[in-house]
Amino acid sequence: MAPHHYAIFSAQYLPSMGGVELFSDNLARELVHEGHQVSVVASARKGAPAREDRDGFQVVRLPAAQLLDGRLPVTLKDAAYRRIWGRLLDEDVDRVLVNTRFYPHSLEGLRFAAEKGAPAVMLEHGSAHLSFGIPAADAVVKRWEHLVTARVRAARPVFAGVSLAACSWLEHFGIKTDVVINNAIDAAAFRDGSSGRDFRAELGIAPDAFMACFVGRFVAEKGPLAVLDAARLLPEVSFVMAGAGPEEDHIRAVADYLPNVSLLGRLGREDVSALFGCANCFVSPTRSEGMATVLLEAGAWGCLPVICPVGGVADVLGDSGWGEICGASADEVTAAIARLAVLPAEERARRSAAFRERVETGFTWAHTAAQLDAAYPCA
Repeated sequence: MAPHHYAIFSAQYLPSMGGVELFSDNLARELVHEGHQVSVVASARKGAPAREDRDGFQVVRLPAAQLLDGRLPVTLKDAAYRRIWGRLLDEDVDRVLVNTRFYPHSLEGLRFAAEKGAPAVMLEHGSAHLSFGIPAADAVVKRWEHLVTARVRAARPVFAGVSLAACSWLEHFGIKTDVVINNAIDAAAFRDGSSGRDFRAELGIAPDAFMACFVGRFVAEKGPLAVLDAARLLPEVSFVMAGAGPEEDHIRAVADYLPNVSLLGRLGREDVSALFGCANCFVSPTRSEGMATVLLEAGAWGCLPVICPVGGVADVLGDSGWGEICGASADEVTAAIARLAVLPAEERARRSAAFRERVETGFTWAHTAAQLDAAYPCA
């Protein structure tokens, strides 16, 4: 593979934590490992430097206002922006990757590609409209997505999806593509990075008790309330929930009346790894994902999923039957957890090993880098 200089546009980047941020960071590291140059271009955040070097690649942050608590960074085209933009244009970038379709920052990435005369890949990370759980706000967001997507289409990038479902979602906007550039994980490194915390011992959960965990933001679309309903109906199962967000006060109030529920707050990645190493199943009644990093993290430990058929599920699980694919309602989530809980331990172990092997061998960053390379014209 000939060496290239990639510019990866990501509206947010570390230390902001999220699936796209981790995707951009890990892909950049893999590309550098394979001999390429990489510049990650993100939006500025308070306390983050305008430019920094990270393990062989540079991170450049364009001035931006962080609206909606950071969910909508809007580029500020001031004097600092013009200086940074000029320096970027002076670099020998010959390939551009734009993560996500609906940010003003994404349009900046496509404009950069046009000014450099470099091919651009637009990578879709979602499988449904953005949602704030407020009908009036969601209607505005849908309109915004369609307006921005019209401008994205006009730039004529190569469209790709982070999963089969992400590719299908693009059809909602009249975009057809079968190009998949999967999310991935270094499964061994994720396990090795575990903090080693024994959550069963800390929380008084017996070694042979069936333990289900939820890891995600406490927002309606991630389904934490369905998990609490399942806990109420399955008192023999121990539920551990890690996360924070707008629904946190409500969740804590309900959990106070459920002795089989433990709340851990937001965990760092090392503790998330340890949690998956302790749990029997990972519960994710989420309504929308492009390809959830947390599903791959669960798979790195063989922690069997109870999950809705969102983005990434078909790619990872197919029709394997390792976990339980269910609807987002409390009744369906409860029934799916119950089916796993009553399985013989030997059968759970067999499924766990198969799930772990699938993630460890099928979703590596080297494979993702190869998919990215093949997406560009004349690759």
